[in-house]
Amino acid sequence: MTHVLIVSNDIVRRAMGGAGIRNFELARALAAAGLQVTLAAKGGTDMESLPFEVVDHDDALLRALAARVDCVVGQGWVLEAYPYLRGGSVPLVVDLYDPFVLEGLPAHTGASWPDRWNDHRGRARVLAEQMRDGDFFLCASERQRDYWLGALSALGRINPATYDDDDTLRSLIDVVAFGIPDEPPRQQRHALRGVVPGIGADDYLLLWGGGLWNWFDPLTLVRAVQVAADRVPNLRLYFMAAPHPNPVVGEMDMAGRTRQLAAELGLMGRHVFFNDRWIDYAQRADYLLDADCGVSTHPDHLETQFAFRTRLLDCVWAGLPVICTRGDTLADLIAARGMGITVPPESPEALAEAIVAMADSGRREGASAALRGAAPEFHWSRVVEPLVRFCRAPRLAADRRTPPPAVEGPPAASPEARPLQRRIADRYREDGALGIAAAMGRTAARAARRAAQRRG
Repeated sequence: MTHVLIVSNDIVRRAMGGAGIRNFELARALAAAGLQVTLAAKGGTDMESLPFEVVDHDDALLRALAARVDCVVGQGWVLEAYPYLRGGSVPLVVDLYDPFVLEGLPAHTGASWPDRWNDHRGRARVLAEQMRDGDFFLCASERQRDYWLGALSALGRINPATYDDDDTLRSLIDVVAFGIPDEPPRQQRHALRGVVPGIGADDYLLLWGGGLWNWFDPLTLVRAVQVAADRVPNLRLYFMAAPHPNPVVGEMDMAGRTRQLAAELGLMGRHVFFNDRWIDYAQRADYLLDADCGVSTHPDHLETQFAFRTRLLDCVWAGLPVICTRGDTLADLIAARGMGITVPPESPEALAEAIVAMADSGRREGASAALRGAAPEFHWSRVVEPLVRFCRAPRLAADRRTPPPAVEGPPAASPEARPLQRRIADRYREDGALGIAAAMGRTAARAARRAAQRRG
């Protein structure tokens, strides 16, 4: 039996965010496929009776596991924290479902210019190291795969060896989308209707299921609710979002701005409501099945183009009609299959019209039927198939099994042979003014040592 080690860069507990959920579900799906799975997560887990082993991020334990498993799966900053997981004889699967370099651009728009550049350089470096060392790559959509193929090509990973191994490159990178449980949701109790003061049994209830991150646009949604409430007085919007259960993530500026706007418009507690805690993953059905529509809005920016709005998949799972901004892969699918209504970005008027249109129960029933028909395509047991195939016969990438031949012709010029101005420019692009100062310091120290040796 193949033994797979999944190392999560997020907590995997009853209350967890998207990255933790993905690692948990990948582990569960691989175990269901007959593989032996160990999931390493910060602090272990508080969940019980799982079909796989969960261990803490203990360095000695991870080193021992990495030496005896057949395959390692990691994402994000995992390989930065535990570099011994890569570059060895154990095949490495790199999960690229979250294009975190693009995500970081809107996430830190309020930070100082040097801090933004430092964060971006760190993300870009981590990504380049992953793409250099991975043997098999996962992504969330065909659109993402096109993006990652370009990055892999630029880094030299698309080459004669990987092409001859598989001229489709599916053995190097394939789509393993975010999925939904194979079992339909079941409501254990009402979580919103008749429970949250101000939300009644007959209200028209919109549900925002994910976090209030800086790359989203809940402000346009709040303004749209103000407009639509004049025509649909029983309209209610509930934000499930709360500070992330992983304290490293916490809460972004957008959360406070959204609450402030709802209060300024007089909507707080009347038409707009906020949760104060992160919902346990196993309890989300109680909220989803209390709602009439799921909503998600975002600006028109680069992150949107390659995003995969994972919490919208909860709407697919629950048969919950969707109102969302167009532009990402799931929005295209929702529009094409009649699963809801998509609207242009940053248009409260268009969004308000969609909200009013979805107040019609007949239209919601049609969208729900389309969602239920699409749900099997997103079952974890189905989307994980490319990863299962790889893990059943894990192997190093073709260009790691067969290194390229030595370069023929004259040797390349050494870095020292480059013109001084070019070297300084390259150093500035990579490390900024502090990097130049540090390099000058090292050069001066070497010159002083040589002078001392000559005098001696």
